[in-house]
Amino acid sequence: MNVNQMMMPEDVEDVLVDGIPVGFSVKLRIPYYRGVALSLVENIEIKYDNEVYTKDQLKFTTKDGTFTFAEMATMTTLRWEFGEKATVFVPRLGGFGMGGHMVEATVAIRISYMGGAFPSKCAKYVSVTGG
Repeated sequence: MNVNQMMMPEDVEDVLVDGIPVGFSVKLRIPYYRGVALSLVENIEIKYDNEVYTKDQLKFTTKDGTFTFAEMATMTTLRWEFGEKATVFVPRLGGFGMGGHMVEATVAIRISYMGGAFPSKCAKYVSVTGG
């Protein structure tokens, strides 16, 4: 898959709890030509403008449920399939925020025949307006 299509601007949205923005979500496609077990997702990092959110702060959702990265490290039978949009929740008071922001996603998948995990990055300018 083209890494530039790993994340699209329309796949970023606020997450509200009781009408209050508690963060935002980013839908990501796997930057690999096939699906992998969740335990092989070595790292995901989301950068919002100059704020960096690491895997210890994020939650990862696939068709099988929502998990922390510590939980995913043990999941050898659940998979992130090629073409599936997984949702990454980013906890940020105030949510995404109005106006335009640069969002960068870094995903590292551990591939045995490649000798480790190699990060793939995709950055998009995302604009949110009221209304």
